[in-house]
Amino acid sequence: MATAGRLSGLHIETIQSRSRKYLWHIGDHRHTRLSQCVMVTSGPVTVALDEVRAELAEAAVMIIPAGTVHSFKFRPDTQGLVLTLDLDHLLTLTTAEHRLPIEALFSMPRAIDLRADAGVVERVRSLLERLDEEFRQPESAAAPTLSWLACCALWILALRAAPPVSEEYPRGHDAERLRRFRLLIESYYLKRWPVERYARRLALSETSLNRLCRRLAGCTAFDLVQQRLALEAQRRLVYGANSVSGIGAGLGFKDPAYFSRFFRRHCGVSPNEFRRRHGGG
Repeated sequence: MATAGRLSGLHIETIQSRSRKYLWHIGDHRHTRLSQCVMVTSGPVTVALDEVRAELAEAAVMIIPAGTVHSFKFRPDTQGLVLTLDLDHLLTLTTAEHRLPIEALFSMPRAIDLRADAGVVERVRSLLERLDEEFRQPESAAAPTLSWLACCALWILALRAAPPVSEEYPRGHDAERLRRFRLLIESYYLKRWPVERYARRLALSETSLNRLCRRLAGCTAFDLVQQRLALEAQRRLVYGANSVSGIGAGLGFKDPAYFSRFFRRHCGVSPNEFRRRHGGG
């Protein structure tokens, strides 16, 4: 990665340069801390994001949060750009008002068809192409240009993928607390922290944390933790080789039957059926 990328926490390259060495097929992989925004400007792409598979062409964007298992199949004539970034670092450069829509954009993997949004395509494409040009300038390492351009492109995409900024977007201290809670979940959900411990780390009461989550996320703090646990269970069933009971034990479920009930409650099917449908194991 270039010096500019190391200092700014981001990297950009063309789809051609990234995928040619893999013969246009980039297999299943994940980035632990880095997120990606992949824009296809011409040609087809088949993308898998966790358990979701999509076939897109021409104007499309794939949003890949850190930790998402993903793969691509391009064609030799597919054109576009791949933006890789440290989202946490990038978000420190924005205000809470502008940070929350971008954070919401990366709250889940997305494959967005933009063929009906020519204006959005042109704005985002021009920003990413300019970012690509600036990335290759020797003085970019000491300038904020890269991060500014990335924020602008992602802001436009965030407004396209979600409703306009309004009361729906949390602001100020509450927004920051919710962001910190999600980061804590990512670090400690496998340790099975109780909600009270998360609340204590955030200097909140359990009641206050639940009130915050209900207002800003539409569910309780416990629900957010359980959703993350269920997502990890899905990933391990598809991409891991352990038995269902072994996966449950690795996630802290001592009773296989309880793990199956938990999984069915959150995913609608049994772990075995989910694995069969998605070809895991």
